[in-house]
Amino acid sequence: MLDQLRYIDGITIIDTSGTILFTVKFNPRFHEEIDENEKIIGLSLFSAFPMLDERSSTLFKVMKTGKPIYRAKQNIVDFRGIEKETTNVSLPIKAHGKIIGSIELSKDISDEDRPLNSVIEIDSSSFNSKQLKTKIQPERAVYFLEDIITVDEEMNQLKESVKKFAKGDSPVFIYGETGTGKELFAHAIHNESERSTKPFITQNCAALPESLIESILFGTKRGSFTGAEDNPGLFELANGGTLFLDEINSMPIHLQAKLLRVLEDDCVRRLGDKLVRAVNVRVITATNVHPAQCVLDGKLRQDLYYRLGVMTLAIPPLRERREDIRLLVDYFVSKFNKSHKKNIVHISRDSLEFLLSYDWPGNVRELENVIEYAINQADACDDTLQYNHLEQQIKHLMGIQQSFSSIKIKPLKDEIANLEKTRIEQAMILTSGNVSKSARLLEIPRQTLQRKINQYGINNRFNYHQ
Repeated sequence: MLDQLRYIDGITIIDTSGTILFTVKFNPRFHEEIDENEKIIGLSLFSAFPMLDERSSTLFKVMKTGKPIYRAKQNIVDFRGIEKETTNVSLPIKAHGKIIGSIELSKDISDEDRPLNSVIEIDSSSFNSKQLKTKIQPERAVYFLEDIITVDEEMNQLKESVKKFAKGDSPVFIYGETGTGKELFAHAIHNESERSTKPFITQNCAALPESLIESILFGTKRGSFTGAEDNPGLFELANGGTLFLDEINSMPIHLQAKLLRVLEDDCVRRLGDKLVRAVNVRVITATNVHPAQCVLDGKLRQDLYYRLGVMTLAIPPLRERREDIRLLVDYFVSKFNKSHKKNIVHISRDSLEFLLSYDWPGNVRELENVIEYAINQADACDDTLQYNHLEQQIKHLMGIQQSFSSIKIKPLKDEIANLEKTRIEQAMILTSGNVSKSARLLEIPRQTLQRKINQYGINNRFNYHQ
């Protein structure tokens, strides 16, 4: 790694707090914003070099990962706004097995003929080959904590929670918008636990027709219905391991009651069978809607949620952790470079600016799809991801946004009526159809509620009582 430099223009050493302990430059043109006589030892790295932050500083990155980083090219903007290219080797400094700081050796490789501020380097050095390889292992959790790529504080706190959750066997409820990475967290919980060598079974409840869910989950006995054979269900297949049920709010309510019984008794009975079989399964569930809303909408039994939600993980959407976007762009470019045999090492500034400013309603999955599209558009000889590689996909995304923004506004009286009907239905669900309790919950007279129940036809949908 050090042989790549041949010579160096500067050395910087910091401690774990980011304080500069030592710095020297051998090339007077290197970091001209720092006067040779200026005393920067003892200052914060970010005070001396305001163009850096913890996300972009390799000195901080090696302290965090404990692994050296070699960057063939890194862009640095000096105090005059002039972009320079450097080659860097950054190394963690350890004492008695503990990281106490880091050191960086740098060489200026600027090319004055290159257009300034036009492209930004893709950093693939942070992603090991294990993260980039294709993972196909049936009935095994293939993602680990290290596969959850983030620099966001809240996400890192969730990763710490995963380590704690993994020590027990209690159910875990994960919720977050579509594409935020719920399944990655489920895999990571399993792989951090003592069940990691046992089966990990995944089932999306929304992907199954209602007529098949019960037999797939709990199994069948031969002869229980036409064509039925002796087949174990997912609970039996996951015995000793973990069962991940995604979109649990898509499961029919009557089957949720049976699922609750299995969770309480740790036993399962196949469809049409009298025999009860003991199972030892950790259940992880997920929804893309807040569980409280699922309960209010009648999509999730309240008692089942209390059993499933012993421990919960709420994954923030990508628009609330924009600092992860650049990191994920680097990761996906590296991933698709490998799978598509491309050699993209830069991304144009206008492309990156769009990616950083877009709201990503489809979250990480949407970002991944956009990067894969752009890599496919790039020629084999291209080394930079340009805006024209993204242009058609960007138009498509903006078109979707405009479609959502052009939703017709209904008359206010209709909107109020719909809201009123929804709130009454929610109250009826929470009170198991008790009109008097629902009226108190809504803070309206019981007679008024009774009239509105008849007005909206709600009495045809609930077996309510006074």
